[in-house]
Amino acid sequence: MNMRNLYLYAFSVGMRQWRIAAIVYFFQLCLVLTLGMQVFAVLESSIGHSLEINKLLHHYDHTVLTDFLKVHGASITPLIGQLRWLLLAWLFFSVFIDAGLLYCAAAPDRATGRAFWTGGAAYFFPFLKFGLFFLFLAAILTLVIWLPAAAFIEPSFQYFSSEKYTVWLVLCLLLVYLISLALLFIWSVVSRFVNIKTGTPIAESLKKGGQIFRKNKWRIAGFLLGFVALQWVLVALYWLLEAFTGMTSPAFILLLFVVQQAFVFFRIQMRQMMYAGVCYLSE
Repeated sequence: MNMRNLYLYAFSVGMRQWRIAAIVYFFQLCLVLTLGMQVFAVLESSIGHSLEINKLLHHYDHTVLTDFLKVHGASITPLIGQLRWLLLAWLFFSVFIDAGLLYCAAAPDRATGRAFWTGGAAYFFPFLKFGLFFLFLAAILTLVIWLPAAAFIEPSFQYFSSEKYTVWLVLCLLLVYLISLALLFIWSVVSRFVNIKTGTPIAESLKKGGQIFRKNKWRIAGFLLGFVALQWVLVALYWLLEAFTGMTSPAFILLLFVVQQAFVFFRIQMRQMMYAGVCYLSE
């Protein structure tokens, strides 16, 4: 299958499984609302009736936000504390969601809402081990790259003749960091597909997944770059729409909200498209 047909296959799988994407969207919406409703209640009781909030409809106003944090910072602090537990809950939810999505991507002809729940339940604990392993690798990668960079940044201002060299160095490190995270992501996806199809233990799946990725690294990387480019195009279109409307009226705010939610829903479908394509290439 050439790259064009591979994209067509991935798009067809993602669009056919829109019901599964709707389940994932509802999952994420419920999780976000647990904190979002509390944030809304705090803002409504504190700054909701203030005329200063109108300044934020036109542009970013640092003074308004600074004054708000000084006056109502005690109300925001508990929400920040709850965010830690929300992230922990999201870790478990994301493992279940990815298990269901990968299970459906591995067998697209049998992908149904029931199959999503079955896959999520059956592979939750194995994929939790995968997730913790790659989270550990990502933490080590972060320390290896950014700890030396943080120690070098301040002396570099005195060593180099201009700050632009430090900026370029940080950008290069950021590029290396993002590429490394992308490689870890691909390795994790391929390894979990191996686990679904063969039922091998975690260590054997990681080994086999690494071998498959090395053999198909250029095709998989090229395939995923297409979706990265598509996402950037969609983000650019959203920014253009936001700049055009200006969010200056309730109608425009509602329009952008609908567009934003449609973008979130399509991103879930894009994830399933990527999984379907990677699954095909891993075979």
